[in-house]
Amino acid sequence: MKQVLQESSNYDKSHNPALPDKKKPWCLNCRLHTNWYSAYEGRAVDKKHKVLRCKVCDGPTYWLVNPKTFNLASIATVLFVFLVGSALATNGFGLAGGPAAEDEFFTGLFCFPFGIFAAYMLHSRSKGVRKKWEEFDKWVEEQSEG
Repeated sequence: MKQVLQESSNYDKSHNPALPDKKKPWCLNCRLHTNWYSAYEGRAVDKKHKVLRCKVCDGPTYWLVNPKTFNLASIATVLFVFLVGSALATNGFGLAGGPAAEDEFFTGLFCFPFGIFAAYMLHSRSKGVRKKWEEFDKWVEEQSEG
């Protein structure tokens, strides 16, 4: 089921959708910066997620994210989880006034598998980010040659 949120266009009349612009959404199917709309997709019983759809082909439209920026944010997130886990498990927040309380210790230990899971999920997501970025770069090269 698709529920349209709002009609959206991020272009002025002088915009050429064939000119590459990393700040505008890009349709992977049309290989253009087409007009887009927002929609929630998913069954009513499932959690719905917001997607951008191309007005031309109804295909997915993506806001491009630089893979380096995504990787840096991912590393920072995972490191933060590990640091919080270490601090809780060793009573770092109590400034070493004594051993960690049992609930803090187990919460800190829980942060380690959670951090590993987060690293795995972010790494998996990074593959998709890189693929879309490579497709866009390929398209940019095609546009500059033609």
